[in-house]
Amino acid sequence: MEIGKKGIAALSAGNVDGWMESYADNAVYSWNYGDSVAGKAAITAYWKKRRTEVIDSISFSNEIWVPLKVNKPQGVEGPGVWLLSWYQVNVKYKTGKTMRQWIHTDMHFDANDKIDRVIQYLDRSLISAALTK
Repeated sequence: MEIGKKGIAALSAGNVDGWMESYADNAVYSWNYGDSVAGKAAITAYWKKRRTEVIDSISFSNEIWVPLKVNKPQGVEGPGVWLLSWYQVNVKYKTGKTMRQWIHTDMHFDANDKIDRVIQYLDRSLISAALTK
């Protein structure tokens, strides 16, 4: 849980490098609507661009964290340690508009306690509406 909490604190502060310290080089970041970014370098570049060109500020509240170990996968999830989180996200965009929604994030950790898989569930339509000028 500390890795997850430290990560969103770094992202809120605009410290993408600090947030990415916990990621494995082969990490994959994917969203429920089908997009994904593969590789720590690509994920870092994506979030640096978002934090500098798209997002003015971001904060997280009402956090819920649930660590668990999957011994026998039931579907597409991999075995091992996962950290499930829910939080309310408040974003102010460079457009001047704001967006607030609950987001659910699943993080899988490799044998070295590095995040190698992220699945994030969110409402993309709220983000799209906030990005229109």
